[in-house]
Amino acid sequence: MASNLPFKPKKDPGYTIDKDTVDSVIKKRFNTQKKPVKFTWEGARNLLSSFDFTQTAMNLDRMKDLTENKVKAQEKDYIDFFEDIEKARYSGVSKLGYAISDLITAGIDTTLGRIPEKNTKFNEAITKVYEENKMAEPETLTGRVAEVLAQYGIPSGAGFKIMNRVKNFARVQKTKAALTATVGATTSNIASKSGYMAGAFAIADTIATEPGRGNLVLKEEDTENLSGTDLAVARFKNRLRFGAEGATIGGLFSLVGKPAAMVGKYGIVKPAGFGLKYGVAPVFSGASWLLSKDKIVLPNVAKALRGATGYSLERIIAPALVGRLPIKTQLPAFEKWKMFSVNSSDVTKGRLKKLDNVLAWFRSIGDKTGQQFHLTSRASREIKARARTIEKYLESIEAKAYNLAKGFKNQHNTKTISPSSEKHYLDHVLRYLKGEIRLDKLPSLLRESSKNLKIEMTKIKKVFGEMLPEGELKDYILKNVSTYMRKSFSIFTDPSYRPDDKVTAGAVKYMSNLIKNNRDMRTAAINEFDKFKPEAAIKRSAESLVKKILHEGKTNNGDPLEVLKQISKSNLRLKDIVKTGEELPDAIKRLLGEENNLRSSVLTTTSHAITQTVNKKLFDRLAALGIKEGWLFKDEARANVKGILDAEKIKHVPGLGYLGSRLDRYYASRQVAEAFRGTPGKLDSLIQHQAYRALLQLKVATQFGKTVLSPATQVRNVTSASLFPLANGHIGGGASVTEAFKMVADDIFGAGKVIDEKKLIDNIEDKIRRGVIDENIVASELGAVLKDIKRGSVKSLDGMFLKLANGKFMKGATRVYAGGDNLWKWFGDEYMQSQLKRTYKSLPALKKWFPEIQGQKFIARDLFTNKLKTYDDAIKEASAWYLRNTYPTYSKVPEAIKTIRKLPLGNFVSFPSEMIRTTYNILDLAAKEISSSNPLLRQIGYRRMLGAYTVLGGAGTAALNISSELTGVTMAEIDAYKNSFAADWNKNSTILPLDKWIKGKGKAINFSYFSPYDVVQSPVEAFMKAIHEGKMTNQKRRDILLSAMGDTLSDLFDSFVSEPIGYERILDVLPRGKFGRGGQKKAGGFVYSDTDSPSDVWTKSFVHVLEGVEPGAVTTGKKIGRAIDNDLKPGGQPYSLRDEALALFSGIRIIDIDVPRTMNYKMTDFRRNKLSVTKAEKFYSLTDALNRGPDVLSQEFRNIQEEMFKVQQEFHYVLKDALAMGLKKTDIRKIMMKRDFSVRETSALLKGQFIPFKASNSLMQKRVRDAKAAYPDEKVEPSFFYPRREFFKIMREYRNKSLKYKIPKKPVSSIEVPEIPKEKTVSLLPKLPAMNMANNYRSQTPLPPTPGVNQQVVAQAPQQVSATGLTPTENALLSNEEKAIKLRQKGLA
Repeated sequence: MASNLPFKPKKDPGYTIDKDTVDSVIKKRFNTQKKPVKFTWEGARNLLSSFDFTQTAMNLDRMKDLTENKVKAQEKDYIDFFEDIEKARYSGVSKLGYAISDLITAGIDTTLGRIPEKNTKFNEAITKVYEENKMAEPETLTGRVAEVLAQYGIPSGAGFKIMNRVKNFARVQKTKAALTATVGATTSNIASKSGYMAGAFAIADTIATEPGRGNLVLKEEDTENLSGTDLAVARFKNRLRFGAEGATIGGLFSLVGKPAAMVGKYGIVKPAGFGLKYGVAPVFSGASWLLSKDKIVLPNVAKALRGATGYSLERIIAPALVGRLPIKTQLPAFEKWKMFSVNSSDVTKGRLKKLDNVLAWFRSIGDKTGQQFHLTSRASREIKARARTIEKYLESIEAKAYNLAKGFKNQHNTKTISPSSEKHYLDHVLRYLKGEIRLDKLPSLLRESSKNLKIEMTKIKKVFGEMLPEGELKDYILKNVSTYMRKSFSIFTDPSYRPDDKVTAGAVKYMSNLIKNNRDMRTAAINEFDKFKPEAAIKRSAESLVKKILHEGKTNNGDPLEVLKQISKSNLRLKDIVKTGEELPDAIKRLLGEENNLRSSVLTTTSHAITQTVNKKLFDRLAALGIKEGWLFKDEARANVKGILDAEKIKHVPGLGYLGSRLDRYYASRQVAEAFRGTPGKLDSLIQHQAYRALLQLKVATQFGKTVLSPATQVRNVTSASLFPLANGHIGGGASVTEAFKMVADDIFGAGKVIDEKKLIDNIEDKIRRGVIDENIVASELGAVLKDIKRGSVKSLDGMFLKLANGKFMKGATRVYAGGDNLWKWFGDEYMQSQLKRTYKSLPALKKWFPEIQGQKFIARDLFTNKLKTYDDAIKEASAWYLRNTYPTYSKVPEAIKTIRKLPLGNFVSFPSEMIRTTYNILDLAAKEISSSNPLLRQIGYRRMLGAYTVLGGAGTAALNISSELTGVTMAEIDAYKNSFAADWNKNSTILPLDKWIKGKGKAINFSYFSPYDVVQSPVEAFMKAIHEGKMTNQKRRDILLSAMGDTLSDLFDSFVSEPIGYERILDVLPRGKFGRGGQKKAGGFVYSDTDSPSDVWTKSFVHVLEGVEPGAVTTGKKIGRAIDNDLKPGGQPYSLRDEALALFSGIRIIDIDVPRTMNYKMTDFRRNKLSVTKAEKFYSLTDALNRGPDVLSQEFRNIQEEMFKVQQEFHYVLKDALAMGLKKTDIRKIMMKRDFSVRETSALLKGQFIPFKASNSLMQKRVRDAKAAYPDEKVEPSFFYPRREFFKIMREYRNKSLKYKIPKKPVSSIEVPEIPKEKTVSLLPKLPAMNMANNYRSQTPLPPTPGVNQQVVAQAPQQVSATGLTPTENALLSNEEKAIKLRQKGLA
C-alpha cells in the first residue's frame, strides 16, 4: 500500500540537543567568575608551599583546608588567583580518584549486588566518602582548564597506550588495508587517525569522568532515588555515554590536522617537563589521599589478592615433594623446616630439610632463621660501619696533611709537593696516637680530626681489651688503651710482597745464629742436612726456616698478631709474648715487610679488633638464640632426642682471634656446625687453579673498566637509580634530594673540607649500620669476586688486582659509582622516616606496624646491643627494613646468585636478581599497606602502587607517545625497526626516536637501557612478542606457548648465563665452530674476512679484543676525539660530537638507525640460512641408501622446501619492515642487486612469492654414480636414487606459494556438538544461590511441549560462528555448563 507521506519518518535518535542544556553544562565546566580576581601574597605563599617537596604534611593539611565545606564556611568576596590554581590541582586529582573508584565499585555492585546474601552498596559508600571530602572547585577560567588537565591527563595516557596496542592487531591491520584499497590511502589514513583518537578519548572519558558531570549531547540516565544494583547499573550506562561522547570529540579532533598538532607540541608537550616536576608529585599525593578514604572496597580487594597465593608451598607443593598429602598428615610449620636435619630420625623431617636446603639457595636469608639472619647481617653491617668511620677520619687527616704540604710548596715556591713533607705531618699524627707527643704539637688544621680518630680508636681498643681472656695481653692493652698501636707488615696486607735478596740474607744470618745458640735446633739441622758440613747444614736449615716464616705469613688468614705469636714461639724461641709486633728482632721485622706509616698502623690496630669484638657479640647472641629456637643443643644427647642423629660439637669458630665464644661448646647438626666453621663452598677450590682464576680476573677487570671506569656509565648509574624512589612513590615532600646529594658528595669529595665533620661521619656510620648505603650491587659484586680471587693465590698476577681493589684512584672511582646509588637511598631513607613519623606519632602506635607490615612482633630490645629501643630507633629500623626490601641491596642477594658470580659467565648477576626481588616486594608491600585499617598507611600503599605503575610501563609509554608525536615517527615504524633491524638487546625495549626517520635512517635512544626495571619488563615484552609472532606464523598453540616461554626465560636469564663483557670479543675472533664465530661480530659486522692473511687475522683480532677490554673512559675519549676530527664509523656514518657529548653527560647512548646498512647483514644471514637448509641433512649422501627410496627422498625434499619457505618468509617480512620504515621498492631493489640478487628472486621476495628449493642436479647425478660404484653387481635404477619427476612435482606444488602469514579458520563442518552425560559435566562458574521466582514473576500458564529438533535440517544449515565463539546451533542447544566446556575445547575459554 502506498504511503501517504512524502518522506519516510526519521527514527527517534533517543536524545535531543537542547541549547539551554548545552549552555548550562558549558557554564558549569568553564563558568567565568563574577567576583573580582586578586593576587595575594598569602595565596602565592600557599601555592609555592604546595610545590615544596620537603613538606608533605603541609600539602595534606592544605588539601583539608580546601575542601568544599571549609571554603564555603570562610567564603571571601573576591577570588584569590593563586588559591584558585591550588583548587584546580587538588580538585582535578580528587575527581579522578572518585571516577576510578566509582567505576570499580559499580562493577562490583552490578555483579555481587544481585546476590541476596551480598547486596553490596559499595558504590554508594564511595560516593559518600567523596562528598564528605569533596574539594572546592576553581572559579576562574584558568583554574577550570587546569582542573581538566589534572583530571584527564593520566587517563589520556592510558587511552593512547591501549589504542597503540589495538593498532597492531592483525584484524585491524587487515581492515585498514581493505579500506585503503577501497577509498584510497589519504582517506584511509584520516579514518585510521580518527578511529585512533576516538578510541583514546573514549577510554579517557570513560575512566576519568566523575558521576553527575553532565553530558553535552547524549541524555544521561536519571540516578535519583536509585540505590544498590540499580544505581550501579545506571551509573555504568552513563559511563558508556561519557565514552561515546569522548569518542565523538576525539574523532573530530583528529580532523583538525596540523594546527592541532602545533598546539599539542608547543602547548602541551613543552610544558610537560614542568608538569612532571610540579604535577606528578601532587597527583601522587592527591590520588593516594583520596583513595585512602575508602576503608572497605580496595583494602578488601588487596587482602584477597594477597591471600590468593597463601596455600601453595606449605599445603600443596611441599607435600607432593616429600611424598605426603595434606589429607594424610599435617606438615610442620614452614619456618621450622630450617631447624631439622637431613639425617633426622623422622623421615618426613629429613625430606623437608632437603627441600628447605634447595629453597635456601634462592632465599635472601638462606638457611638461617629470621632472627639469625637479622643478627648475622647486622654484625656484618656493624663491622663495615665502624671500619668506614676509621677510614673517613684517615681520609680527612691525609687530605689536610696534603693541603699543609701544598701550602708549604706555595710558600717556598717549589714546583712539586714534597712527599717527605706530607709524610712528616702524618708521622706526627702517628706519634700523637702512640702518646709520644701532645695534641697541641700538631698543626691546628690536623687537631680536630686526629682527636676524633683517637677517641674512636680508644673505644675500639677498650672493648677489645675487655673481651680478651685473662692474661698478659689483656692487661697490657687495658693499661695502655689510649696509646696501644700494632705494628703493620706487608706480608699480611700485600699478596704480591716479596722481600729483596739483601733482606732475606739478613734474616738467614739471624736464624743461623739462633740455630747455633740452641742445641736442639743445631742437632736437627745437622741431622737433616747430613751430607753438608755443619756450617753449611745450619745455613740450609736457616734458609728453610725463613721460607717457613714467609709461608705462614702469606697463607694464614687469621689475626696477624696470632701469626706473629706463633712465629715468635715456634720459630724464633722468643720468651716474651708478642703484644704489638715491635718485640720481633729487626731482621725478622724487615723480612716480614715492616710498614712505618699512619694508615697501615691505624688499620692494623683497628680492623681485627673491630671484627673480633663484633663477631664475639654475634656468636654469643646466636648461642642464646640457637638454644631458644631449638637448632643448638648443650650436649649430643639432647640433640639425639630431637632427632638430630649427626650432631657435632661446633668447637672454635673462625674470625674470633684471641677471643672465645659460648658457641664453641654447643652441639648442632653437621650442616649447621660446618656453616659456623666456615666450610669452603663448591667453587672455592676451583678458584685455586690458575687458569680458572685468569678467566675470573679477565671478567672482573673488564667489567670494572666498562662500569666504574666509564664516565657515561657513572652518569647513567646516578640518573637511572632515581627510579628506585619513584617506584616506591617517594616523590614530592618528605625529604630533600639536594640535601641527600650534598651529604653523599661530602662523603666522596669532602675529606678535610667539611665544616661539621663528626656529624657527617656519624650520619654515614648510622646509615651503613642500618644497611641503607654502601650496598651498591655492581660495586659490591666486583669487590666480592676480587676478594674470592685474592684468597686463592699469591702469584704475581694478583699484584694487579691488589691495585684494582686497593689503589687510591680505583677506590675513589668505586666510591663515586656507589655514590650514585647512595644518593637515592639516602633520600629514600629520609623520605620513609618522614612518612612513618607522620603516620605513627608515638612508639606504642608504631609497634602496630611491625606485625602488620614486617610480619613479626616488635622487639623492644636491640638483638645485637641489648639496648632498649627509643621511638627514633624504631622509626629508623622500620625505614631501613623498607629500604632493604624495596631498593636493590647486595646483602640480600641469595646464595645461588653469589655462587654464580664465581663463574666466568654472566654480567653482574646480582642486579637482575635484586630487581626481581624488590619489584615483587614493592607490589606485595603496597597490597599490605592498602589493606591496612590505618588511612595514612593506606595512603603510603597507594603512593607505592602508583609509583610501581609509573616505572613498570607508564613512564615508558608516555615518553614513547611524546617522542612519536614530536618526531613524526609512527609506532609502525618503531615496531618495524624492532622486529627486523634492532640489535638483540634493543628488540624488547622501548625505543624513542630523536628525529624524523627518512628512508630508514635516523637516530633514537633505548629508554629501557635507562630503566633498571627493564629486567622485569623485558621478559614480559618477549613473551607477548613471541605469542604475537606465533599467531602470525600459524604455529600450533603448544608450539606458540613453548616458544613464548623459551623467549621469556632466555630474556630473563640472559644476565646470568650470557657471555661476560670482554669474552664476547674473544669468541668473535676464534675460528667458527663449537665456541668461536669465525670473525663475525656478535653485534653485527666482521672482524676479518676469509681472504685475510694469517698475520692480518691476528692483528685485527688482537685490536678487536683489546678494544673490548679497554676502560670505558678510554673508549669515550677516543670517540670524542674522532668526532672532533670528523672521522667516520665503520658503517660509514660520521661521528657526532653532539651525540658523544650527550652520551658522556647523560649516560644515554645514541642509536644510529640505518636500515640500508643493516640490510646488508640481513642479506648475508639470508644467504647463509638458505645454504644451511641442506647442510645438516643427509639428503645428497648414500647413508642408508636402500631404505631411502623415492618416497623417503620425496619427503626429505618436501621437508627442505618447508625449511626454505620459513627462511624466505622471514626475509620477506624483513623487506616489508624496510618498506614500513620509508624505503621504496626501488631502493630495496638497488641494495639487493648490489649483493648480486637476481631480478627474479628480488621481485618474488618483495611480492611474497616462494621460490622453491631446487636440488643440485650434479650432486644427485653423483649420488647415482656413487650408487653404481657401491653396488657393481647390481643394475642400479637411477630414478630410485634420483626421483627427478617427484622432485619437479613437489616444486610445482610450492611454486609461487604466498609467503604472507595466514591465520587458518577452522572449517564449520568439523565443529561437532558432543553429547555430554550430566554426571560428567563440570561447572566452571560460581554457583549462585537459588532465587525465589515467586517474588519476581506472576505464575503463568505452562507452555506447550517444545517440538523436537530436526537433526537433518540442523546438519544442512550453514553454521556461522558468532562473536561468542559458538555457532547458533550450539548457543541454542547447549546449557551454560556445556557451552563453557565447548569453549574450553576450542581453546577460547
